[in-house]
Amino acid sequence: MFLATKYTLKPSLEANFKGIIWKVETDPRGHIVVVETRNSQDRTTHFSAFDFNIGKILFFEIGVPDGWNWGLDFVCHGYVYLHSYINDKTPEHKGIIALDQTGKIAWQVFNKALESVVNEGLIAYNPSIQQKQFELLDPTSGQVSKQNIQQFKSFGRVAYFPEPTSSQERMKDLKDYKSIVGPIFHLTHKDKEFYSFHVANGPSFSLYLVIKHMGNLVHEEILEHDIQKLNPEPFYIEHSHLFCVRNNKAEIVAYSV
Repeated sequence: MFLATKYTLKPSLEANFKGIIWKVETDPRGHIVVVETRNSQDRTTHFSAFDFNIGKILFFEIGVPDGWNWGLDFVCHGYVYLHSYINDKTPEHKGIIALDQTGKIAWQVFNKALESVVNEGLIAYNPSIQQKQFELLDPTSGQVSKQNIQQFKSFGRVAYFPEPTSSQERMKDLKDYKSIVGPIFHLTHKDKEFYSFHVANGPSFSLYLVIKHMGNLVHEEILEHDIQKLNPEPFYIEHSHLFCVRNNKAEIVAYSV
């Protein structure tokens, strides 16, 4: 449902889903991206995992018991970690499910919640105890390997997001595009300039993604047609890949940049 020119980069990953993309997480140290999708009509939640470097599907649209009450938390140590909630009236997490790279449940606990992920494993706590008392969990089994954790250093994701710009230089770079409305989002990464912006089509808008190198167009596509409101920040860059959500939030695509 998008328009691409002859300059289009070849996607390393393309995937369409039945539900709406709700959350996307990547492994801070690998090439795994996991997508949580939701369908409010039948109240279902599904999870899909891919190696975005080669476009391989690890598992696709799998569910877990009572899935509507579970969400994507972290991806690390070769597992996908999900969380539930103390109840449906609070955002506070409770419960952990670990999925292996085939989408099967490797282990689960219901009286702990994840706080963070570290080199040695998972930092968790019992949400029933008022003051958090952190423990180190084995990421492969969920078993407690160390108690009374006082300090820890979390994994850090290195992701780059566009920011709105009004620079005359940036505006000049997009002089061929007419009827731009709203902010222009821009990101410089390596030797390329990345832009996203909306173009008015009567009462609706089209959302563009444009990539330039030394002023020359290397990629152009319309991520969304006939949308009724502006959609800021439709892309980000992580692990030298540009990730976009398009097609009414039902598709994810990644390009090596």
